[in-house]
Amino acid sequence: MEAHRSYERFEEGHRVAAARDHYGEPHYARNAALAVAVMAAFLALATFLSDEAVKEVVTGETHRADTSARLESNRVKIDIASGNAGLLEALGTGNAQLRRASKEALRHETRIARELKPADAHLTAELRADEKETDHANTQHLDYELAEVGLQVGIVLASVSIIARRRWLLACGGAAATAGVLLLLLGLLA
Repeated sequence: MEAHRSYERFEEGHRVAAARDHYGEPHYARNAALAVAVMAAFLALATFLSDEAVKEVVTGETHRADTSARLESNRVKIDIASGNAGLLEALGTGNAQLRRASKEALRHETRIARELKPADAHLTAELRADEKETDHANTQHLDYELAEVGLQVGIVLASVSIIARRRWLLACGGAAATAGVLLLLLGLLA
């Protein structure tokens, strides 16, 4: 949507530039219109990357919630297995048949606990990785959003410079757009 508005501004600037060609400044208007077009292209890229970063944040949060639920479930299983092992040990003090059954059950519960503890460590590491990815995507999203703002301001100032024939407005627009492009690059390199 933002890219469409930028294109409309470019079109308006182009129409004004064509009208100004008759007054002896064809190069300024054409160059300013070209600058607006380049800014609009960068704005479209920033908008696309911002939307993709939002998708990554949402997906990352979903993965994080899923991993957290699996981790909690695994920890409950560990607690139950540990509790069962303690109960079986206490029951094993009775007659020989109970002791054999208790030892077998205890061996089974110990095996479960041994399998669950490594799963716990794996899920904890996975949760940390999900958090890191989500934080990274959040940072990128902010960079892209700020890039969009800089590019939009640059487009507006450059477009107004065509109409008002003020080179300083074009320079300010170029500075704002340059800041936007730098933020876009920062997001890409982060």
